[in-house]
Amino acid sequence: MNLRTVAPDLHELDESLLIEPESRRPPWRNFLASTPGRLSVLAVVLVAAALAAGVVTSAVTDARQQEIDTLRTHSQPLADAAQSLYSSLSIADAAATTSFLFGGTEPVEVRERYNQAVGDAANALVSASTGVSPADAETVGQLSEVSRRFAEYTSLVATARANDRSTNPVGLTYLDNASAMMQGTILPLAHRLCTEQWKSVAATQTRTTALPVVAFAVTMSAVLGLVLAQVYLARQSRRLVNPGLVVAALLMAGLLVWSVAAFAVSASAAEHARTAGTQPLSALVTARILAQQARADEVLGVLRRGSDSQSEVDFSRHSVVLSEILEQYRNTSRGGVADAPVADAATALGGWRDTHTVLQDKLGNGDYRGAAALAVGPGQDASTARFAALDGALQSAIDRLRGEERDAVDDAYRAASLLPVGALVLGVLCGFAVGGGIWPRLNEYH
Repeated sequence: MNLRTVAPDLHELDESLLIEPESRRPPWRNFLASTPGRLSVLAVVLVAAALAAGVVTSAVTDARQQEIDTLRTHSQPLADAAQSLYSSLSIADAAATTSFLFGGTEPVEVRERYNQAVGDAANALVSASTGVSPADAETVGQLSEVSRRFAEYTSLVATARANDRSTNPVGLTYLDNASAMMQGTILPLAHRLCTEQWKSVAATQTRTTALPVVAFAVTMSAVLGLVLAQVYLARQSRRLVNPGLVVAALLMAGLLVWSVAAFAVSASAAEHARTAGTQPLSALVTARILAQQARADEVLGVLRRGSDSQSEVDFSRHSVVLSEILEQYRNTSRGGVADAPVADAATALGGWRDTHTVLQDKLGNGDYRGAAALAVGPGQDASTARFAALDGALQSAIDRLRGEERDAVDDAYRAASLLPVGALVLGVLCGFAVGGGIWPRLNEYH
């Protein structure tokens, strides 16, 4: 039998397994995995965070400052012009009506009051027109309509005066038509224009009271990042303090404190301008206009010898609303700059209403001459003196509130005026401080 010898399988050693395979990781990953790489990334992140905090804070502050500057140089003057227009139109109507009680020989001061009111209304129209953007078609249309109607009104008043001087009874008809146009068309247009402009002012003031949460968050994140970086380096280098990062953290913390303080003061001033200026100012301007309208109602009632009850109804309505506005202001105000003149206005209104009651009694008894003398007489108890005291007190209150509002808006602007540039400077300095703190640590690995 032939035996076949089978050779066993031989296990050969693969020498290639003894050689470590070549690493396939890219060099940059090796660098980032090393301590110098991590320090480099940390430096870049911290510098970017510092610059971002400075840029964001600067941009937010600059945008807010521009809005406040537009408010004080454009929006507020435009709203003031609209208010002046509204008030001047009412004064002109009251003065034109009063002049007819003198039978074509009105005193110089009455005529000058009418002419002054007409001139003021024309100036206010020009100021408002130049301040309105041509793209604001609605406001431009309102101003154009007021201008056209006001020209018609002055023409009717001139015709009424000419007829009154000629003792032509038709003069009163022209006056009625002029007053109806003023009360029914011109003043409502002016009131809407005034209301819209002050709503715009109030909306801007409300926006400027909001705190920039995004800017605060970015700056706070930068401060937190610098603190954590200090802790990390302390563990890596066994050094408790890194001077560069400490300086950077102090700079960023200073920016945070500065921005919070500046915005807090600015927002407080803007809120004060809104609550202690714009809101009561709008109410008292309305009160003064109501007083002018009530005066025109009173004089028209005398001219018609009490035959038209509508004039008395209008006087009662206007005077009641006026009294409510003054009472509301006195109940809500706490040491405001206009408290004293508003109190004087309330006292004068009470005296005027008492005189008006006596005047109505005279008309009811057929004493037209006595009623006319009480309406435009020179005495201290006459309606002329009572109304003048009321109007003067309201004008004083309005002037004080306007000054308060403008001062508050200026304070809001000044509080953050240096922050846009300061934020950028602090951001850049913080970036250099970060580099100065980490660069020596990197050199230790060279």
